[in-house]
Amino acid sequence: MSVRLCVGVAGLFALAWAGCNESVGQETGAAPNKKPPTEIGNRIASLPNYARFGFSGVAFDGGRLFVTTNIGLIEVQGTRVKSLHTWYARDDVVEGPWVDQTGKDLWIQHAHDGALRRLDEAGWHFVALPPPPNGYYSRGDMLEGFRGASDATGFRLIGGGQVWVWNQPENWIRETSPSAPELSASVGVAFSRGREARVMRLGFCLVRPCDYAFYWRNGNGWSEGRNLPVERLTHVLGTADGVFARGDKGELVRLDDDGAVLLETPGKCEAIARTSADRLMASFTGAGVFTLTPEGWTKALDHPYGPSEGEHWAHLAERDGVVAYATTSMPTSNGKRESGATALWVTEGGNWVRIDVEQAAKN
Repeated sequence: MSVRLCVGVAGLFALAWAGCNESVGQETGAAPNKKPPTEIGNRIASLPNYARFGFSGVAFDGGRLFVTTNIGLIEVQGTRVKSLHTWYARDDVVEGPWVDQTGKDLWIQHAHDGALRRLDEAGWHFVALPPPPNGYYSRGDMLEGFRGASDATGFRLIGGGQVWVWNQPENWIRETSPSAPELSASVGVAFSRGREARVMRLGFCLVRPCDYAFYWRNGNGWSEGRNLPVERLTHVLGTADGVFARGDKGELVRLDDDGAVLLETPGKCEAIARTSADRLMASFTGAGVFTLTPEGWTKALDHPYGPSEGEHWAHLAERDGVVAYATTSMPTSNGKRESGATALWVTEGGNWVRIDVEQAAKN
């Protein structure tokens, strides 16, 4: 679910990337400046002293890999950086990317002003955020972030405690939410075999652990809420095999009709993705990348890093057997980096190839 608008790759660390801005949806031009890889080094060097280069998401679309960063959107073709897409001279923090399964559109959001942008066959389009139900988005809404989800019925945006579905050509429709305690919020939505699961944060929660419940849509109504045992929800994902939720402590839970099932896993889960075969793929710290099959976890790849790898955030994507994996080194409480790598890898012939974006800037 990648729950960030102003929070960059995770938590308060990314407040150093860009200041929060509660003025959202202001158009500054839909199309980016498409720059060669040689510009990446200049953009990294222009970051403030307190900020470090990092990735916030990966997604395949139209045979290309798109990588969101705090210097813009990087486009990768095969195992080579093709270009850097930028919109702002500074504060070009991009969140996402999310792929619309219905139209194969690519969606991103800028932390700079909250603006959404959509890429389709005709090019880039500016899309304003949905009108907030209360007339404004609070600072808490902005810190909680916005994120996209998609299935065969359309593209949805989750944020501000609500869920909207994109109704082309240019408007959002707010969807109903389950009945929940006061100050509760919709924080996740996912689909499996035509069924919708909605995750709600129950009541107000600023410091974990938070209380969560999930609901199944029944026609125009909702099932009773069932407890979701995670301290802080980070991602909800639907596949042909069910709906899964990941917590920030490495928990991985399957949402069943009768309740949540905490899965036995090869390790702490750091990232999940849906494969092109509609299976769950997951990366487990120190164990590797696995696919969940009816027989259980099947190892697809070892991790590309060594045993001394430090703490990092991870992002995962797969398309037709090709896997992308990005990590961003995690800061300590005093803001200094851990020993984790900030790196991007893509598989070629079943083997990892590191895409050194900083080196690409010199080639």
